[in-house]
Amino acid sequence: MSATTASTWGDGMAGSKRIDAICAVITALTVILTVLFMNGAALGLTPAGDGDTGEGYFTENDLDGAWDTAGAYTVTLTGAGAEISGGAYFLDGAVHIVSAGRYAVTGTLDGGRILIDAQNTDKIWLCLAGASVTNPDGAALEIEQAEKVFLTLKEGTENSLVSQSFTDTASGVDGAVFSRDDLTVNGSGSLTVESAGHGIVGNDDLVIAGGRLDITAAQDGLHANDSVRIRDAEITVNAGDDGVTVSNDALTGFFYMESGTLTVPACYEGVEGQQIAVAGGSIDIRPQDDGFNAKETGSVITVSGGSVRVVNETGRDADGLDSNGSIYITGGSVFISLSDTGGNAALDAGAETGGVCLISGGAVFAAGSAMMAESFDAASPQGFVSQTVSGAAGAEVVLTDAQGNTLLSETVPCAFSSLILSTPGLAVGDAVTLSVDGAETVVTVTNQSASGFGGMGGFGGFGGMGGGRGQRPGMNGQTDGQIPDVGGQTDGQLGAQRPGMGGQTDGQMPDMGGQSGVQRPDMGSQRPGMNGQWTQTGGQTEPQTASTDPRALLLTGVSALLLLAGIFIAIKVKH
Repeated sequence: MSATTASTWGDGMAGSKRIDAICAVITALTVILTVLFMNGAALGLTPAGDGDTGEGYFTENDLDGAWDTAGAYTVTLTGAGAEISGGAYFLDGAVHIVSAGRYAVTGTLDGGRILIDAQNTDKIWLCLAGASVTNPDGAALEIEQAEKVFLTLKEGTENSLVSQSFTDTASGVDGAVFSRDDLTVNGSGSLTVESAGHGIVGNDDLVIAGGRLDITAAQDGLHANDSVRIRDAEITVNAGDDGVTVSNDALTGFFYMESGTLTVPACYEGVEGQQIAVAGGSIDIRPQDDGFNAKETGSVITVSGGSVRVVNETGRDADGLDSNGSIYITGGSVFISLSDTGGNAALDAGAETGGVCLISGGAVFAAGSAMMAESFDAASPQGFVSQTVSGAAGAEVVLTDAQGNTLLSETVPCAFSSLILSTPGLAVGDAVTLSVDGAETVVTVTNQSASGFGGMGGFGGFGGMGGGRGQRPGMNGQTDGQIPDVGGQTDGQLGAQRPGMGGQTDGQMPDMGGQSGVQRPDMGSQRPGMNGQWTQTGGQTEPQTASTDPRALLLTGVSALLLLAGIFIAIKVKH
């Protein structure tokens, strides 16, 4: 080593040790960063590898409602206490579950709660097998921390969780079932929830993938920040506020239903979310205000399968489907009946913010007030009839084709002055007959609003003085003359092809308005953005090309520089 080199790098044994130490540090950093880069844990680019995987919006664990409780810890509630075999303890009126594992709960606890407070990497399986918990002040089941909790309702059992009041407002706990992390309810037993606040609360994702739930709540029935996803469950909600609410500050909260039933006999609004998609199942809502409310600018309501029924006999300025962005009907069936009082619009899309209201499939029967009536856009691929026509409550409305075949037939619960009707196969130019309590008129399908007999007469339903709204600008401000491909039916089988929010098959996830998006998220760890693109919000996703992420590029660059530094040191030492 030259004198110059020695003076720079040190000489003798001390210099060698310093060089060795520097090389070791650089090597360690390079290895650490390389490992992070390869597994993506720091960037959230790959699955966690914990086995909680599956297809679509539900994981295998979400759908496993019949797991074996033979080896589970047992928690036997004894009125004022509990007998516990392990993994938990009883203190101050509460069953404390503090470690990962499976727990089977039976018996009755009066004046207490079940509290889960484990590590943020712990998965907890909690099986209610004939359990009843009543808390006079606070949540009956409170989840303070866990990675994810699976609340399973054992087949053939009846269970109840009751919260009589909430006085500790500083804690933020406001549901009979309250979770600060992901929560799944599954199984085939029944659960009764009664709450002085919300019914079931999930600060992250709330999945209901089985069971029979009867929820009575002073506030919302189901309340979540990131998503509510429903499959194969029977849910009844009586709520003082909304039946279902999904909302977060990132404006990415979404509601998704694939199968099962959701019945909301009493609520202010039925389903409120920043994005709403129905791919299957049956929804029946009797709200005081809107049936569906996608409340943010750019939000989307998509119905691609199943059935939606909204009946509002008393509302004023209420809507059936209300989106501050777009509405897409691509399959399934939609029935709306609103009172002919006030500005009750059966369909209300955000035309003023560039939203569209389009139909390309499915059957729609929408009756409401002509005062604020809106219809589908003229650019809709499927034909529709939009008429200003009056009918009394209980009127029989029948739509038949030119051959006399019945296309739609309904008894309408509420008096109306506007009808919007559409069914598969209906096309512009078709001649159809519309009958209201036997009074018939022949209508040519033009995909425009038109006056009928009675009611508001020649005003054409306020859809543009008889001309409808015609083409509307799409979400990008361009004229949108076509519906995105958001159709598709579910097959009910895990692992088979299934639609995304708007019905795309496995491999691509469309946005809520049906445009082809990016890779399918791994069990909801990605959220639909308000512009329809999927954005990551802290969950795990399928492997992606790291070079597409700026953070991955930065990581690659840092690793390369460290490696070059190591090579440079080695060369300097050698010379």
